[in-house]
Amino acid sequence: MLRRWQKDCLEQAAISYKTQSHFLVLAAPGAGKTKLAAEVAKQLITNDQVDYVVCFSPSRIVASGIEEAFQSVLERPFHGRLGSVGASRTYHSLISANQLINDLRNSRVLVVFDEIHHCAGDGVSESNSWGLHLLTSIQELATYTLSLTGTPWRTDTLPLPFARYADREGNILCDFSYGLAEAIRDGVCRMPKVTAIDIEDITVKRQQDFTTYQDIAAVLESGELGYRNLIKHPEIIEYLLGKGISKLTELRKKSPNAGGLIVASSCEHALQIQELLASVFGKMARVVSYYQQDSSDLIDDFKNGDAEWIISIAMISEGTDIPRLQVCCHLTDVTTELYFRQITGRVIRTSPDQENEAYLYMLAEPRLVKYAERLNEDVPGCYMHEGLEQVSGTAIEVYSEPAGYCGASTHTNADQGISAPELSGLGLYKQENCKSVSFEVKLKSFRERLLASFFDLSSYY
Repeated sequence: MLRRWQKDCLEQAAISYKTQSHFLVLAAPGAGKTKLAAEVAKQLITNDQVDYVVCFSPSRIVASGIEEAFQSVLERPFHGRLGSVGASRTYHSLISANQLINDLRNSRVLVVFDEIHHCAGDGVSESNSWGLHLLTSIQELATYTLSLTGTPWRTDTLPLPFARYADREGNILCDFSYGLAEAIRDGVCRMPKVTAIDIEDITVKRQQDFTTYQDIAAVLESGELGYRNLIKHPEIIEYLLGKGISKLTELRKKSPNAGGLIVASSCEHALQIQELLASVFGKMARVVSYYQQDSSDLIDDFKNGDAEWIISIAMISEGTDIPRLQVCCHLTDVTTELYFRQITGRVIRTSPDQENEAYLYMLAEPRLVKYAERLNEDVPGCYMHEGLEQVSGTAIEVYSEPAGYCGASTHTNADQGISAPELSGLGLYKQENCKSVSFEVKLKSFRERLLASFFDLSSYY
């Protein structure tokens, strides 16, 4: 059964395709873009407007999900082989899609681009490898195109293919929009609550010199420490994980299968987090990485199971549908707005047996705070609450290694995904002895700023 927004969009697409061949849809993460795309394809096939459908998406995991969804809606094979009505491929396959293009040159084809922001170019400006092949191929191949996105911009500011621009700043005019506010109102998405964790009085010692900074923003601006140093700091990781674990434990009392996502910056960093989870909190977590051949299976196992935590390195960022994820600890060193929105989108998908609130914990890195505030503005009727929480006890005195973390986990439990020995075998990890470091850091206390996106239903009635 289609949701109201999907029915409205389907009607608008039918009208638009009478006068144009491209249709761009902006919809909140988890709103049901894949289902909508399959229905558009079904409508075009039923009306004898296309004979074949080709879908492109950013990863094999997403491509597999699209294949299943289209096959279910169209009630015909969608595996790309003889007898099928279409195929689901990754954007990377565009580099070697010449045979597909030749086969379909004389056919009527709908091409669906999931998460279209993975491509760039307008035929004039520089475009990446996916965008370049897309632009040159689609002109010959597509009878109609359907572009889907939840984040209609690219971090490198290159334009999206087939997007029409509303103003000189490049704000995109979509053919149909279904934003976060509408999705929360309709119960399609959860209300996000983003907690930015700051640190008061960071003292940095270099040789005999001491410098104290009032917060994370100040120390990052000074250049004394980088953001990567902070997210690899054991005490910082422990505090942030503690907040996430506390919230997930609370949620699992009512929803036993609620899950948590930790986004790490590297394989070594993920193993450090995995070790802290086990040694400090007694929690086990799977690690999934783009280096693993069985990453899709590990994610599926987590999706269909009831394990508490999964640690991701560039794997669970967008398009991966795990509705039971409700808490996220943001510990990656990627600080772009696009990635922040993608990560937030992983925990705002609704599930029938869970509360309609999602929680994201992150450090108060200035850019991340700005993105969280901007996200807060996207939801009409929302408000911001600020609070402080002091950490009792003596000051924490630790050492931090700028070059990276030493002494990562050596866990070999296959159920936990990737391990240090496996990384070593891939040539991606080398165990080192911790050595003398160049600076010493004192952290006085943590404080929190809650950037909570609440939705005021009264504003719609």
